[in-house]
Amino acid sequence: MNIGLLLNWGVGLEILKAVERDPAMEIGMVVTRHDPASGDRWKNAVYAYSLLQNYTTIEEESLTWADLVGWIRRLEIDLLVCHAFMKKLPKHVYQVPRLGTVNIHPSLLPKYRGPSPTFWVLKNGEKETGLTSHYVDEGLDTGPIIAQCRLPLDADDTVPTVIEKMKLRVGELIVKTLDHIRDENFRPRPQEEQSASYAPRPQKKD
Repeated sequence: MNIGLLLNWGVGLEILKAVERDPAMEIGMVVTRHDPASGDRWKNAVYAYSLLQNYTTIEEESLTWADLVGWIRRLEIDLLVCHAFMKKLPKHVYQVPRLGTVNIHPSLLPKYRGPSPTFWVLKNGEKETGLTSHYVDEGLDTGPIIAQCRLPLDADDTVPTVIEKMKLRVGELIVKTLDHIRDENFRPRPQEEQSASYAPRPQKKD
């Protein structure tokens, strides 16, 4: 299976490493952010690692939707896998790969859809969070669920400590996700709208 990865930050790096450990997977391209002026090593972590491994590495900031469709078709990408990609993929992009597009979201969907789930999980005093792989559809984090893993939270957890927990567990989620996608009998689970909630970017008052 030829996979295109649209990934950022530390969890994105662990996703890339998990995919490359699967001998049945070929990494056709990596689309990620690149900010040479940034002092945050995690901001460029996927970019630096992808170059080191000699993957086709494409800078997210300069990419148009037409460019991305062109790369997918030219490289014959079977599946896109996204995490922390900064733009919502339109239908004419996420439907191009033969097996569709999967997003790795840092919450137990359908709870805490949106850009800042970990902040709101902690602010609301939740006892657990998790990671969810789901197919991308026209909504925001609304597509059918492929796999999930649960993460217990401690009273002293912060956003950075939760991210570290996710980095340790996301590889397990990727294994389950790819196994399910390859299983012809697997059917993803629709999200229950009555349980859904949204996690917007926090404001100063938050």
